[in-house]
Parts: sequence; C-alpha cells; structure tokens
Amino acid sequence: MPVRDPIPPELKWQVVSRLFTSLPVMYDITFRDTVGDRYDALEHQVWIHLAGEAKAFAESANLPAGNAGEIMDTLRIIFLVFFGPDLRTEEIPINSERSVLMIKRCPFIARELAMRGGTECLLSRCLAFSIATVEALNPGFTLRFVRSMCTGDRTCELKIIRREDAEKDEKK
Repeated sequence: MPVRDPIPPELKWQVVSRLFTSLPVMYDITFRDTVGDRYDALEHQVWIHLAGEAKAFAESANLPAGNAGEIMDTLRIIFLVFFGPDLRTEEIPINSERSVLMIKRCPFIARELAMRGGTECLLSRCLAFSIATVEALNPGFTLRFVRSMCTGDRTCELKIIRREDAEKDEKK
C-alpha cells in the first residue's frame, strides 16, 4: 500500500529552493579561505555547468530561445524553476533583438544576508550562471547586467542582446 505524502508540493518546492540558494553561501564560508585565490574561478565552473543543465531543462520543456524576447521568457522560467518561488521578476520586451529581465526579489540575496550579512561574493556567481545560460540557449545572444541588487541597486536589470551588438558596444 502506498504511503501518503503529508507534505504539499508547494512546501517542498519552498524548502528545496531555500536549501539550494543557501548552498553557495555554505560552500563559500567553508572553502574560500582554504582554496584561496582560485575559489572564484573554480566556483564559476560549477555555475557554468549549471547553465548547461538549464539549457537541457529548457530543451526538455520545449522552451523557445529564437530571439531576445523568447530568451527572456525562458530565462525567467529557468530562474523560477531552479531558484524557487521567492524569486520575483518583471519582463520588459523591447524587440526581437533586445529585451530586459528585471529581478525584483532574489532568494540568493536573502540567504547571503541572513547567513553572512553581505552580498560581496554574489555578483560573480550570478554573472557566470546568467551569461552562460543565455549563451547556451542561443549563442547569437548574450547578457549584460545594467543594475545589480547585490551591488546596491534596487533591482537587477539583465539586458539580453545580440552578441554582435554587445561586441560593438564594447569597442566604443
């Protein structure tokens, strides 16, 4: 006879997302001093690998990534599924070549502040994962952070643009 599961799925999702978003802080606190200067580079590899998992999830869910608007919507879904219901976003579609995803509430910031009291290590993780995910979803596009909550802004603003436009902007 099957055992009845007394835990509702929403509660499980909340618990798992709290644990997942706490792991980077726990690893950082535990290993940064021992590993030293190589810690960030090694940790980036973990987040870049997770971007591959995000792409696999998007493909298995048939999520589109043909233009900036589709990538933005798919990225929002990935963030929500991977990082949980504490994440709050707003989409700003501009055109097929540019879009913006605003993060209004980030569970990683909440965990960093609760466990360490600061967010100084958070941006590099987020950059590694977010940029790698966008580029994995569609290599013709990339992502640029315009604003970041972990550096003091009220929201995060992630601009999805064509890679060639980003390269032109960098040359200016």
